[in-house]
Amino acid sequence: MNTTKNSPRKHTVFYIQPILAGYRAPIIKKLASIFETSAFYDNSDAIKQGHMAVSSDNSTTVQSPSISLLGGRLFYQKNVVLRVFQDKPDAVITFANPRFISFWMIMIACRILNLKFYAHGQGLYAYTNPSKFRKMMYKTICRYSTKYVCYTELSKKSLLDAECLPEKLITIKNSLELETTVTPNQKKYTENGVLFIGRLRDGCRLDILIKAIQLSRNNGADLELHVIGSGQLTDHYMNHYKNISWIHWHGAVHNNHDIAKISKLCRIGCYPGDAGLSIVHYLSLGLPPLVHHNIENHMGPEPSYITNNENGFLFDPKLNEVGLSAVLDHIWQLPTETIKNVANASFATYLDLNNPPMGDQFVKLVLENKCKL
Repeated sequence: MNTTKNSPRKHTVFYIQPILAGYRAPIIKKLASIFETSAFYDNSDAIKQGHMAVSSDNSTTVQSPSISLLGGRLFYQKNVVLRVFQDKPDAVITFANPRFISFWMIMIACRILNLKFYAHGQGLYAYTNPSKFRKMMYKTICRYSTKYVCYTELSKKSLLDAECLPEKLITIKNSLELETTVTPNQKKYTENGVLFIGRLRDGCRLDILIKAIQLSRNNGADLELHVIGSGQLTDHYMNHYKNISWIHWHGAVHNNHDIAKISKLCRIGCYPGDAGLSIVHYLSLGLPPLVHHNIENHMGPEPSYITNNENGFLFDPKLNEVGLSAVLDHIWQLPTETIKNVANASFATYLDLNNPPMGDQFVKLVLENKCKL
């Protein structure tokens, strides 16, 4: 980049993701407003997985597809490692998936070149009893990172329990920065809808939610289901349930204003399977989330934000639709004021997660962190 004699060189940052899901775009936008930012990802894979294709404003985009190795046990992301050696950015922020050989090569490259290296990941929250090898692997990652950026406090605790160096750990709570939100005072909490937001994929367990609502309706509860999302199992659900009048299929809706409008027909949000950031989306819409209580089985650690009957509700996944229906019946029998109190706590959780936004926190980390490799 050309600079004048009196103009300081702009710091360069590489931001690396396997795909660029929409919720990551605000982070890149903020980084690019301060630093000369290059974003590495594969948008074509994002579309296949049901995400919206997004662009990274004011940054350089490098298409970086991932290839599968050893039957899907390992992966390698193209067009990244060599660029680190060639461009020598001031900082690299990368997703911390140890199954990517390229992740380890980038970490080694940053070590050799004395570049700031930030591994951003979930930690060991999904492993209640991690093996010695896995602990050693994460201790190595933390040791050779400038900082390991944890998704949640639960992620940080899992790494502390594995005896990773405390001074290497920092938490930037994983969240969504949404243009349109719904505050609890915009709702009555007498709505009869249950909202599902997410990709229709293995593990979403939407079948369980549909069966649970049917059980509750058989018991006299007036519930309807609104489904926002598409994916690999779209045809499966359409073939099995498209003619049920109380299920409203909205498809893949990416406009936040449209999602908010649909959410106003609902009292709660429910993700019956293994959830992730869908939980935060419910919080932003003033909808108390309903999720299962086995945190280690979720797709991400974000369900750990939920405390039962305080800012959301939990159910036992082993009980399947019977257990889920029982919790739905309980919620529908609660006084309106009680539901609204839970919703107020839900929305307060969302505000806390974005104070300050993730992008601002990453900028601060790059600017102020003085930790040596």
